[in-house]
Amino acid sequence: MTKCVDKFVGATLVSSLRGIVLLVLFLGGCAQDQHQADRAIQSFYAGDAAAAIRQLQPLAKKTNENFVLNNVRLGSIALASYDLDAAENAFLSAYEVINSTGVNNGGRTLGAVLVDEKMKVWKGEPYERAMVNFYLGVIYYMRHDYNNARAAFENALFKLRDYADENAKAYKEVESNFAPALLMLAKSFQRLGREDLAKANFDKLGNKLMLKGLADFDRNAESNLLLVVDFGYGPRKVTDFDGSVVRLAPTPMEVGPIQRPMVWIDGSPLWVDSVNLPPVDLLALAQDRKWQSLDTFRAVKSGIGTGLIAGGAFEGLRGASGEGSRQRTDLMVAGGLLATGLLLKATSQADVRQWELLPRTVFILPLKVPPGKHEINVSFPGADVRQTWRNLEVPTEGEATYYFRMQRWNEGPFDWPPPAMAQVSGAPSTGGN
Repeated sequence: MTKCVDKFVGATLVSSLRGIVLLVLFLGGCAQDQHQADRAIQSFYAGDAAAAIRQLQPLAKKTNENFVLNNVRLGSIALASYDLDAAENAFLSAYEVINSTGVNNGGRTLGAVLVDEKMKVWKGEPYERAMVNFYLGVIYYMRHDYNNARAAFENALFKLRDYADENAKAYKEVESNFAPALLMLAKSFQRLGREDLAKANFDKLGNKLMLKGLADFDRNAESNLLLVVDFGYGPRKVTDFDGSVVRLAPTPMEVGPIQRPMVWIDGSPLWVDSVNLPPVDLLALAQDRKWQSLDTFRAVKSGIGTGLIAGGAFEGLRGASGEGSRQRTDLMVAGGLLATGLLLKATSQADVRQWELLPRTVFILPLKVPPGKHEINVSFPGADVRQTWRNLEVPTEGEATYYFRMQRWNEGPFDWPPPAMAQVSGAPSTGGN
C-alpha cells in the first residue's frame, strides 16, 4: 500500500514540476514577444510610427495566442499613419479570428487550464472587440465603401451578456449601447440613400439627451467634412490581491471628465459646441459588467491552489514530527500538494494582455465648411494637446473623412496626402457618396 501511495505522490510531484517547467518556457517566449511589442508601442507614442510598424509586423504574422492582439496593435498604428491597406488587413485578420469558433478549444484550452491562461488566443474584452469592428468601419467609410462600413458598424453593435452576478452562468442578452458605432451606422445608411434606416438609428442615438446634436439628420446630410478624433487613453488591466483578479483602471472619477475639442480652419475657430461631446467613455464602459468577460475560473483555480498549499504545509509539519515509512509518505504528499498548489497559483495569475493603443473616447465631428483645401487644427486646450493637417481636401459634394489620433509629440503640422497614402496608387478620393 505504501509503495502505491509513494508511486502516486511521486507521479503527481513529477507532473506538477513538469508543468512548472512548461510554464517557465512558455512565459519566456511570450516575454520576448511582449518586450518587442512594448518597444513598438513606445516608438509610436514617441512619434516614430514607421519604427513601430516595422517592429509589429513580424509579430502580427505569428499565428500564436497573441495573433489578434498584435494585429489590432498594428491596425491602430497603421490607421494613425494613414496606411489604410495595412490597417484594413490587420483589423480584418483580427476580426476573422475573433469571430471564429473553436480557436480556444482542444489543446489551447487544456494548456490554459494546466499551464497558463495566456495560452488562450486573446480575443479581448467586449469593448475591445467593438472597437475592432468600429475602426474597420471607419476605414471603409473613409474610402466611401458605405456598404462594408455599414456591415462593420453593425458588427460593433453585437448583443451583450448581462449576468445576474459575477459567478452566475445564466445571463440574458441585451442591446449594445455603443454610441460611436450607432452614429456611424446611421451615417452609412444615410450615404446609401436609406433615409428610413438612417433616421431610425439617429433616433436611437438622439434618445441620449447630450447627443442630440450629433444625431441631427440634416446636419449629417449636409456635412462635407467628418473628423474622427481619438483622444486620451483607454482602460488598463491591473491585478489585485494575489494577482488572480483583474480590475480595469482608472475609473472616470479618478481622472476627471473628458476634455472637449476645439476645431480651427485656416486659423479661424469653427463652431462645434453642438457636436463636440464624447459619444463614449471607454473608462466608464469598462466598469460595466456587460462590457467585461467572465473570468470566474481563474478565481476558483487560485482558491484551489491556496488550499493545496495549506494542505501541503500541514502534511509537511505532520511528516516532520513523524518517523519511518509514515514520515516519508507524509513528506512526499506534502511535496506533491505544495508543488501542485504553487503551479495552480502561478497559472491563476490574471491575463492582463490588453490593447494598449485604445483611446479614452472617439469624437465624431460632422462639419460643413467651404469646399477646397484647408488647414485643419484640432486642439484640446485643457489637455495641452493639438494636431494640425495642411491641405486637407473638402469636396463640393459628398463627405471627406479624416482621422486624428491625438497625443503629445505628434502635433504636426502634417501635409496631405501623408506618405503612406501618396505611395499607394488609387488612394481613396475625398468626394462622392
